[in-house]
Formats: sequence, C-alpha cells, structure tokens
Amino acid sequence: MSSIAQYLHLKGFKVEGSDLSESKNVLALKEIGIKIHLGHNPQNIPNDVAFVVASSAIKEDNPEIIETKKRGIRCFRRYELLALLFNEKFGIAVAGSHGKTTTTSLATELLLQASLNPTAIIGGRIQKIKQNVMCGNSHFFIAEADESDGGFLLLNPKISIVTNIDNDHLNYYKFFENEVEAFKEFIKKSDYAILNIDDENLSKIANQLEKERCFTYSLNNKNAQFWAENIIHTGKSSQFVVNTPQGKIDIKLNIPGMHNISNSLAIVGLAHILRIEKQQLQKALEFFSGVDRRFSFRSFLKNDVVVYDDYAHHPKEIEATLQAARQVAKSRVIAIFQPHRYTRVQSLMDEFSKCFRLADIVFLLDIYPAGEKPIEGINSKVLSENINKFSNNCIYMD
Repeated sequence: MSSIAQYLHLKGFKVEGSDLSESKNVLALKEIGIKIHLGHNPQNIPNDVAFVVASSAIKEDNPEIIETKKRGIRCFRRYELLALLFNEKFGIAVAGSHGKTTTTSLATELLLQASLNPTAIIGGRIQKIKQNVMCGNSHFFIAEADESDGGFLLLNPKISIVTNIDNDHLNYYKFFENEVEAFKEFIKKSDYAILNIDDENLSKIANQLEKERCFTYSLNNKNAQFWAENIIHTGKSSQFVVNTPQGKIDIKLNIPGMHNISNSLAIVGLAHILRIEKQQLQKALEFFSGVDRRFSFRSFLKNDVVVYDDYAHHPKEIEATLQAARQVAKSRVIAIFQPHRYTRVQSLMDEFSKCFRLADIVFLLDIYPAGEKPIEGINSKVLSENINKFSNNCIYMD
C-alpha cells in the first residue's frame, strides 16, 4: 500500500491514508508530505475524495469501508488499482512464493542501468535509494505481483518472472493445487514467461508453454536456457558464470546466498528478452546492494557479533537465509525467530520443525497473529518442542 500511495503522490494526487500503528512505512509517507491518520474512523474519509484504496487485509465491516459505501465513493482494492496502472504500460510482473521482492528490485536496477527509466512498485525498499517505488517516464512498468489473495490474476504482463511456487496462503487457496493453478493462469496470460525450472511445478508449466515465449533458468540444470556454473562464495559476495544461448557471462553479485544467485539468473533472462547489453547487466547485478529486511545489516555488537535482519517467514525462506548467514559467518549462527500467523504455523508445522538445522541456536518468540485468532494446540512452545526433535537447538522465549 505504501508504494501505491507514494506513486500517486509523485503523480500529483493529494493522498491521505490511515493505519493502525505508526510503522516505518507510515513514517516514510509522512516524511514526503502524505497525511496519515492513526486508527480507522469514518471521519478519516475527506469530503472531496475521488476514490478510496484498501488493502486485502481491510474487511468489509471496517468503519472507513462502510463510510465509503454509504457515500457512494468508488473503492478499489490495492490489486485492482495496481492492475489499472500496470495494464496500460509494458508490464513486467515478478511473482513467486519467495524471492519476488529482491527479483523485482533487481529488475528495476537492470532497467535503470540500461537507461530505460521504468516505473516500479515493489514490496520492499531498495537499499540504495531507500524507496519501494520508482516513478519513471517510459512505457516500462515493473510490479511485484502478490499471489496471496489471487489479485495478481488481474495483471496482464508482457513479461512475467516466476521464482517458485510453494505451499503458502492456504487460508485463501484452501489447497496447494489451487495455488499452482493460479500461477499457471498468471503465466499463460503473459506474452513471455521467465521460469525457474529448479521448481518442480514451474518445470511442468514450462513444458506446457510454446518454446518461443518461455525462457527458463536454473542453478545447475543444463536443460535451462540460463544456468550457473563455477560458483565461488567470498563473504557476502558471489562470482559465477551464466551459460546463455549467446554464450557465457561472468557475473559478480554482492548479496549472499544461493537463492540470490537464482534470482539473478531470472534477470539475465530479462536482459536477454529486452536485448540489454551484457555490460549493463553485469553492472546492475554487481552494484545492487539489496532490499531492506532481506538479510539487511543492522549493527556490530561486542565480541565481533554481527546482527542481520530478514523478513523470512516461510520455512524455505528461513533455510535460504540461514544458508546465506553460513556463507558470511565466521563463527556461530544464532537465529531469533517470531512466527507469523497461526494458520501458517499450523499448515507448515513439519517444515518449520526442520528448517533451522543450519542455526547453532534458535530463540523462538511467540507467534505474531497478524489479526488471526489463536488456534488450539498451535503455539511457539509446541513448535519449539518439534524443532528440538530435529535440531535440538531451540529455546522458547516465553
């Protein structure tokens, strides 16, 4: 929502908003002159409002939604307004259960290096520019496509990038098969698709698409059009060679983790489709400094302790983050983790129990409910007991 608000503000709209608490995003909006009300109240809706935008988290019984309907004001959900903005441009949409924020940011960096001046709506702040929105004047529009509520199906991309499909958001999809079908529909709407065939479901979808509109990438599958070899990790950096239909490209990446090498391969595919020069691609990947809360450095403490922050809330993301931590760590890796949503912990209890093996110690906090009601038998104490069955490294912080 904050990126949409910033975009409209930069386009000259008078923007106001409301949120329940004063988060980092709220403060950032206030800093650029957007008025933000704390708490939801019918009086927050101005008399001269043209339209209202609400996130999927806002329910129909919200007092501001009720007031909006009462006054006959047009109300968009976030994904509806994003689709209206996106679909009139040359749209590049990045989707996937994991890695889409970083990959969207990498795509933005690529087009900036190529002087293509894109608009971009991103789910996290690019470290270098401290923003999650770019307001360009070209016909290119890059968007992070959120699958959590099915809203990404309103987008009509010229190019789609899909990083992976994982078991998540079952509170919306009910069954994983439904989520896979949604991704398949999203991909088939694209003129061109860039797919990670290290993902089993994406590999199957790739085999169903016409070869001229499907481009594949992989960390080591030589059947992909873009695949990596000779990977060398040095601290937070990685060097590797990408095999492409036109030959080999040497890449240096300054964000750690195999998952980020995978994300960068998607960008090699994007550069190929857009015919961006090799040197511009190499610069974009080398000079990209990451996204806020994606293995972000926070501070040095005593005794050479280094603190990083990561948004990882799914077992696959936790494993990837711990692998990146192992890449840069000189000694022990200590994880402090707060699970997000009771329903996610319930549906992925087995995966959460096994994903902390690369940590030396895990400090587990109580579940952050994100508006959900507690589920009997689903809590951090139970999760900590399950983690200790596999890793014996977890301490529950009650």
